[in-house]
Amino acid sequence: MNKKEIEVVLQRIENWYARLPEMIVYNKQDFNAEYGWSKDPTPFENRRDLKYKKIKTGDSWGKKWESAWFYLYGEIPKDWLGKQVAADLDFSGEGLVYDSQGVAIQGITNGSIWDQNFARTRVTVINECRGGEKIELWVEAAANSLFGVFTDPDPEEQSPKRYGWFDAKVEKIQYGLFDKEIWHLYLDTRILLGLVKHLDKKSVRRARIIKSLNNCINAFAENRNNSKLSRECLKVELQKSASASDLKVSAIGHAHIDTGWLWPVRETVRKTARTFSTQLKIIDEYPQYIFGASQPQHYQFMKDLYPELYERIKSAIAKGNWECQGGMWVEADCNLISGESMVRQLIHGKNFFKDEFGVDVDNLWLPDVFGYSAALPQILKKSGVNYFLTQKLSWSQFNEFPHQTFHWRGIDGTEILTHFPPENTYNSELDTQFLLPAQTGFKEKDKLDEFISLFGVGDGGGGPKPENIELGTRMSNLENSPRVSFDTAKNFFHRLENEKHCLDTWVGELYLELHRGTLTTHGLVKKQNRKLEWKLRAVEMLWSCIDLDKYPAKELDALWKKLLINQFHDIIPGSSINLVYQTTHKEYEEIHKGCDDLIDQSAKILFQEDSNAFVLINTLSYTWEGMVALPKSFHGYEILNENGESLKIQTVGEKEEVFVSLLPLSCSTFKKGKQSNHERSTFGDLVIENELIRYEFSDKGEMISAFDKEVGKEVLNGVGNVLSLYEDRPNNWDAWDIDFFYRDALLETAVASSKSKGCNGTLSKQIEFKFTIGNSKIFQKIVLQPKSKRIDFQTEVNWREKHKMLRVHFPVNVMSEQATFDIQYGYVKRNSHRNTSWDKAKFEVVGHKYADLSDHDYGVALLNDCKYGYMVHDNLLDLNLLRSPSNPDPDADMGKHEFTFSLLPHKHDLIRSNTIAESTCLNQKPVMLEGVFSMLEIPIKLSGKGLELTVLKKAEKEKCWIVRIVETHGRNSKGALHFNGSVNKCNLIEWENLDELEDVNGDFLIELSPFEIRTYKIIFS
Repeated sequence: MNKKEIEVVLQRIENWYARLPEMIVYNKQDFNAEYGWSKDPTPFENRRDLKYKKIKTGDSWGKKWESAWFYLYGEIPKDWLGKQVAADLDFSGEGLVYDSQGVAIQGITNGSIWDQNFARTRVTVINECRGGEKIELWVEAAANSLFGVFTDPDPEEQSPKRYGWFDAKVEKIQYGLFDKEIWHLYLDTRILLGLVKHLDKKSVRRARIIKSLNNCINAFAENRNNSKLSRECLKVELQKSASASDLKVSAIGHAHIDTGWLWPVRETVRKTARTFSTQLKIIDEYPQYIFGASQPQHYQFMKDLYPELYERIKSAIAKGNWECQGGMWVEADCNLISGESMVRQLIHGKNFFKDEFGVDVDNLWLPDVFGYSAALPQILKKSGVNYFLTQKLSWSQFNEFPHQTFHWRGIDGTEILTHFPPENTYNSELDTQFLLPAQTGFKEKDKLDEFISLFGVGDGGGGPKPENIELGTRMSNLENSPRVSFDTAKNFFHRLENEKHCLDTWVGELYLELHRGTLTTHGLVKKQNRKLEWKLRAVEMLWSCIDLDKYPAKELDALWKKLLINQFHDIIPGSSINLVYQTTHKEYEEIHKGCDDLIDQSAKILFQEDSNAFVLINTLSYTWEGMVALPKSFHGYEILNENGESLKIQTVGEKEEVFVSLLPLSCSTFKKGKQSNHERSTFGDLVIENELIRYEFSDKGEMISAFDKEVGKEVLNGVGNVLSLYEDRPNNWDAWDIDFFYRDALLETAVASSKSKGCNGTLSKQIEFKFTIGNSKIFQKIVLQPKSKRIDFQTEVNWREKHKMLRVHFPVNVMSEQATFDIQYGYVKRNSHRNTSWDKAKFEVVGHKYADLSDHDYGVALLNDCKYGYMVHDNLLDLNLLRSPSNPDPDADMGKHEFTFSLLPHKHDLIRSNTIAESTCLNQKPVMLEGVFSMLEIPIKLSGKGLELTVLKKAEKEKCWIVRIVETHGRNSKGALHFNGSVNKCNLIEWENLDELEDVNGDFLIELSPFEIRTYKIIFS
């Protein structure tokens, strides 16, 4: 055939191939159907409590997020004897099919609002008919698609469809005969047609396949009875073997299920049940098939709400057909959560898999997370996790990542063996169209013989279909195709260990050049997460001062897990729908209350009642100095410290504040003295200063000078505290993205509409400004603390913008090629210039408590108490404060926000400055307990520069205490723990003791390497 004839024949093949799916199930009959509607899900055992009525094809049954139970029944025709019967069920959304005994058979979905290829409506119900038997099914249907409900990307405020819409109808409720030969013919054709599309157009192989497919159509002659004969025409091409150069594929059934995203967590529970039941059914049909699933939280859902399904999962794991993957409790964001949150994700995740299934999961499974902290390798390795898998960096906007299998080295030097599946997706269909490009594009094909394929429907769950297993089986030894075998990730990585000597190394963070807006969107979610991370730490430390037997392990376990689920990589980043955040904020309040209750309970055990006293607890490894607001019952009185000394008090408006200096890891009692008239602050001008530094503001609210008296240096190189409003309309992914061109779309800068007179007390100094910007109002109280150069901008915003972004910047008198950013249990350095495309792509980066720009002699840090998105370019320190995307949540960030950012000029570079201590103190204020008196000593102390005691808690499974120490300066640091008792070192998840038990009487000397995280088990005597 010539070129034009081939094109005509190929069109014929495509048209015929497209007709085959409709022929797979035939002689269709309609089910009789009744349904019972409910607003929220109803368990199977309660389904008969609903009111039922008849329903037929085309009838509506529910609106967005509603539920219904359908009872389907019919009779098998007698002439179907010996045939296989399949149901074709489509209720517009998703569903879980049960038999009459309540056994979950399979999930169904009519497809995605994005991709109809994700449809799964066929359910095999009888493998071999007797003829004349009754057929009964129950279906729990959900009025949402695989990817939620329909939404307007930019809805009007009063629109009835503001939060989406969905009209669920009965599209198909039929059953019919399943033609297995037609099905296999369709799959044979699919494999070969995929080869045709990827082979060289002049190749012999391609010409022969086209000829065979054309002969196949001729043999079929539009008659299903000829399907077997038709398949014979294709056999010769399907039996041609792979060459010695074709790679191997470890194919793993996969169903990425977002714990919350375009659907509420409530729906995730049901998505998990649909997915897991479907995969169990496929495992029964294909013994060679292996399915994998991460996220113990999802397994916990099944254990709690679908116990029968859970027992079947346990059986599949025991048989080796189901792999537990990923050590974290959920697939958590790795930019925003703290180092200790990462540890707890792994503690709870790995413990669950070990306790429930006897499985030690040694990989981190995060295929869809928006970047990966350079702190992770050490945390993983010390948690018994040696391998890491993702594919997300294939999404990067500008630079193609150079590796797909490599060593990833973190900030402390730890390396983790890492694999990026070269299909660049976790939704492979395991056919030639996915695997052929993966083989040719595999970056390590010159040195490695195999790669992983993650196949199955993901994001909204579902997983593989039987078709995918059939396709993979056809590619086990097929010419021009990689050789597919079904396997586990564990086996793949353990084989990879033997080849790791030839792999390259990537040093530092795995930065995703996309989704940079997730560092800022839904600011209140990020704020609550950070506050609760600190609060839970304080609660654990308090209870560690009490007998082990009284430790509230069960309560703290529940509170931590409630926080961990909301660290999922679409929840904390701010990229989920409004319904998700309604639940998230409710759960945050529950965690706060749980912590407050535990603090109150601990106080009753630890402290004595005294209405004339209060206690301040400093849980930090640093001295905490600053102003503390007095309880109202102490207003008008002297405040005495533990030495009986009267402390300085300052009255500002209705508030009385006392300056305190609290030793590290201490409980301090303050008593009410005699009545006293305290100093009232005098009103000042636009200058606030102390003995160390002088700040000057314009009447517009801008900082126009910052003069460091200690070194005689002007800190600013321009105007600071510039609050700028930018247009924020990324090209795609509204809640997720910031595009670099926002910098060219400055709309306005805030100008103060009013100024209160400054407060010139002998302790703190402050000034207040009110701004209007866009449709929003900003109030700033700017406070200079005693004995410090740190100036706090305590900011309140009533945010009423759409597609706008609020940022603040400070140009400083420091030039350095690199800036330093706080991350989990350490810091990273990033270039402050834009020399390369890699530098340019990092126009928005993550920083936790601080970003610091220093030379050898002097530096300036921009601190914060709940923000994460920084831009440091040349000498400009810039912090992203608020965004206002409308999709997927049209209410994102609307309303009131309170946050603090601080400017901290300092002598020397970062390590010789007090930046790390000051930023930590800004984030963790002392715990105040009113009406009590303390003689308490926290049972352990720490000395040594560059060291932090980050955790003091009860061990997860032993009767001892856990102490975690972190080296924060990035150098070898020496110090000592001070306690009486016995100690031994263990790994992060407390499974493995790393040395012998040692008795300690007073001082236990320690030396940590740069950024080392070290954990001890201690028994106090």
